[in-house]
Amino acid sequence: MERMDMKRLVLDMEEIINNIPEVISSKIVFNENNELEEIHVLASNQRNAKQISRDIQSALTAKFDMKIDHKIISVAQINFKQEADNEFRLKIHSIGYSVIGNIAEIKVVLQKGEELIEGTVQGINSKNNVYRMVANATLECIHSLLGMSNTFIVEDIERIQLAKRNAMVTAISLITQHEEELMVGSAVVKKDEYEAIVRATLDAINRRIVKFGG
Repeated sequence: MERMDMKRLVLDMEEIINNIPEVISSKIVFNENNELEEIHVLASNQRNAKQISRDIQSALTAKFDMKIDHKIISVAQINFKQEADNEFRLKIHSIGYSVIGNIAEIKVVLQKGEELIEGTVQGINSKNNVYRMVANATLECIHSLLGMSNTFIVEDIERIQLAKRNAMVTAISLITQHEEELMVGSAVVKKDEYEAIVRATLDAINRRIVKFGG
């Protein structure tokens, strides 16, 4: 099979797997002889790994007429406790801001139930950069909670006026192996701009972390 055909096949197979309930992402590995060697899957823990594996076997067999050995399927699951109302609830516990010279440090602490998740970012102490650092520290919390890295990226942050009120708007990209999705969130400034940025960032990614976190 030609290289482009193999690449297309891998993308098609991964697309099928990624549409299976609770699957977050997948990676297909063929060896140099174009034999299917490994299937790596990242999933939430809302379904049994064996059931996810069986679904992968069934889906690939039905779509591509391939015999799939369950031994080559590796399912890694993110450990989440499912909320009673099945919502991913995060609260702002604290936001810290300190400066040494021209270097600022932002520490955002989020709370999920009894669990505290901390994200810390350092950088040049300019107004616009501190805005981005607050959003990045928030995303550090999310990445830590999800057991991921470099999945959500801050694209832009703006302060706007709406109905004579100040609001913060964040643009966050979700980066996966095969797609890039831009998400926008907003929050009215109530306590201060930093608190609004955290809320706007969470607003932008809320639907996605509901999918990841269950």
